[in-house]
Formats: sequence, structure tokens, C-alpha cells
Amino acid sequence: MIENEGVRVEEARCCLLCEGEGVLLYSGLRDRLFGAPGIWSLMQCPMCQLVWLNPRPIPDDIGKLYSQYFTHQVLDAPKRTLAGLRKIVKASILQYSFGYEMEGSSRMLGLVLSRIGPFEDIVGGGVRYLKAGKKGRLLDVGCGNGLFLDQMRHFGWEVTGVEPDGGAVSVAREKFGLVVFHGSLKEAKFPDGRFDAITMNHVIEHVLDPIGLLKECRRVLRPGGKLVAVTPNIKSRGRRMFGDAWLHWDPPRHLSLFSSQALRASAERAGLVIQELRTTAKGARWIWVASSLIKRDGMLIGVSPKVPGPSLRLRGLAFQAVEHADRSEAGEELVLAATR
Repeated sequence: MIENEGVRVEEARCCLLCEGEGVLLYSGLRDRLFGAPGIWSLMQCPMCQLVWLNPRPIPDDIGKLYSQYFTHQVLDAPKRTLAGLRKIVKASILQYSFGYEMEGSSRMLGLVLSRIGPFEDIVGGGVRYLKAGKKGRLLDVGCGNGLFLDQMRHFGWEVTGVEPDGGAVSVAREKFGLVVFHGSLKEAKFPDGRFDAITMNHVIEHVLDPIGLLKECRRVLRPGGKLVAVTPNIKSRGRRMFGDAWLHWDPPRHLSLFSSQALRASAERAGLVIQELRTTAKGARWIWVASSLIKRDGMLIGVSPKVPGPSLRLRGLAFQAVEHADRSEAGEELVLAATR
């Protein structure tokens, strides 16, 4: 065991899927977002396409990488000038496409907007693509501050969260009154088949054992239940464009990153039955803006800059439109839907 600027680490040269030795993808990387210590590399398996962090922090030191992380924050409300329009658009699509009844929504508007693909995908991502007709017990793994669970509770789900960040757990409990277990999914020790649906939004890339996490999800998911996992796509257009400046590398917090091939292999290794595996461009605008700033400045402290002028915003929107129209699985995120 060695130290990497105060973080205890160990070498990780072999693929979690095939145990073959990886090849160096990028080296000399530092945290560009929250100032965590260490110098890091990324390795890739030429067979499985999995990418992983090397060296890898030991479990007891992973917390050092999150001391300034954002999961405990409660985001500000949108500006009033746009809030009303956003609410109408979201309500309409949620009612028409996903079945969630909302006051003042218009099914006709939802019908029209759902024909414009990006709108439905963006709104659907907000409910993790869960249809209202399938309500029941919902578990969100890595629930952060609980904002998503609070929304789903109002939509009629019986919600529970799991979150390792103590600050985020405090916000979820105190701000929203949610039932949230502080720790890992395995440590929660839920009964077999407890949940009708499980969601993981940008979680699997943060854990040391992603296959073990998927196995535990399968165990606590009821037969016929649905798991939805969203994670960065290493074959995205943004990754190809920005190289090591791509936001979603996020060294040193992203320990494993996936292509559709690697995510499929991981889910199947865990015993899950894949219903759908695709990419989405719903977050492409922000990924383009953030990655552009990282490439220009070398960092993007806090992940929430004031965008310098409308030009960058417009180019980000254009990038998102192009990526959505691309049918080659070039979206910035992978969406996995599976059952047991």
C-alpha cells in the first residue's frame, strides 16, 4: 500500500470483468472540480472496454475524495421568469408520457412535446423513466440530498434512500423527512425482494465493486421489479471531442466507467435480465459547457460556474441537438433498465 498525497491507495492494473491487464489511457490527472488530493491515471481494458482509476483509493480513504462534494446541497429554485414555463412543460410530458397526474397539466401539450424527442428524454430522466402505473416501494441508491425521492413520494411511491455521505443524509432527513440509510446498500441489509423499483443515478461509477453492487440490487429487487441505472458513457461524442478534459472522467471519484458493452457484461455477470440499454443526450448541453471550461482553464471548481456569456450556452444547445440526432449511441449517458 502506498500514499498518494495523503490518500492511501493500491495499484489497480487489471480489469474487474476479465482480469486482463489494462492499458494506460490518461496519466497525470488531478481533481478538476473539488480539489481532492492526488495524481491519478485511467486504465482501459482492450477487450471489455471498461475504464478504471489507477491507483485506486482503499475503502477507508474514499471519504477524503468527497470532503467538498456537492451531494449535501439543496439547489436553488429556477428563476421565476422561466419557472412557470418549465413547470407547464414538465407537467404535460409527465402526465402524457409517464402517467403522473399533475395539476394544470395539458395532455395535448404533452402529446405535442413528446414527439420532440429531447423533451421527453429530459423530463423522463427526472423520474428515472419510471411509469406511474408501476408505483410501489422505490429505493434510490446514492440518493444524495433526497430531492428525487421527495418528488417521487409526492407522485405516490413509498420511498427509501441509501447514501454514504453523512451531510447528504442529514439534509434528506431534516429537510424532506425521508427514510434514508447512512452507508452502503450492502450494509443496509434489506430483505430479499423488498423493492418494486430501484434507481441509481450516477452511482455505479463511484463504487469499488460495481458488479457486487448490481448483485445486491438484484437481491433486494422483487421478481419482475425494475432497476434503472444511469452512468457516463465513455463512447460519447463529448468524450471523443474533449479527451482527458471530458467532465465525466471526474478523477478521482469515478472509479469505474463504462461503455454499453462493459455495462451489459457487468449487469449480466450480476444475474440481471436487461430490458433496455441505450444512451441519452439529455445532459449533453451542460457536459459540453463544463468540459469546454475544463479544457480552457484546467479546472471547474464546484461544477457550477457562471457561464461567460450566451455564446457558450448556444453552442452547448447545438451540441445537444446534434448528439440527440446521432443514432450511433453517442449520448453522454448510458441508461440501463433491467429486472431479476
